Amino acid sequence: MRQLLLILFVISSLGCSSNSNTQKEMGIFDKLFNKKEQSTSPKEPAQNSDKLMDADKFWRIIATTIANSLGNYEKQQTELEKELLKLTAIEILEFDNKFRSLRGEVYNWDFWAAAYIINGGCSDDCFSDFRGWLIGQGKTIFENAIKSIETLSELKETNNGDWEGLSYVPTDAYEKKTGNTIPSGIRENTEITGKEWSEDGDDLKNKYPKLWTKFGVQ
Repeated sequence: MRQLLLILFVISSLGCSSNSNTQKEMGIFDKLFNKKEQSTSPKEPAQNSDKLMDADKFWRIIATTIANSLGNYEKQQTELEKELLKLTAIEILEFDNKFRSLRGEVYNWDFWAAAYIINGGCSDDCFSDFRGWLIGQGKTIFENAIKSIETLSELKETNNGDWEGLSYVPTDAYEKKTGNTIPSGIRENTEITGKEWSEDGDDLKNKYPKLWTKFGVQ
């Protein structure tokens, strides 16, 4: 009964209040009905850039997602989005530029051979996902692999070859931040380098014996 009388009082007050007080009183009315205020924060405008995020900052973000996900690759994708949404839109683009520059850096036949051995086969889409997943393993693993691909034989977890996901997170985060599609940014390397191998015979076994011993088809 008291609540009904209070509502009637507020409605009566709205009818005779000045314009300057109307908004405040409407706020009281909304609270009575548990009406939630809608966020009116504007979306950030889309801006293009070919700048790469600083390497230390980039790898710190990756390290944070590894720590927070406890080795769960699907959760790592969620954690990366959380970290990126803390940044400005232009910083998200710069992160993506750095990510794609690293992915292009390992676009060669040697890394494709490693992905093929680890997964028991690997298409071009699979290889793209593998390179994104490899970046997600962190600075040490990524840079050690560049020095010697055979260090990938020390991996304890490969997510059973389910490598899709991490590469798409910056695109999704940028769209949530701005309401726009992420700009083109840098031009990623799309020219594969190195010497092509044959999936038949002993090419892969001879190329990376340590990887073959651990992951190869026996």
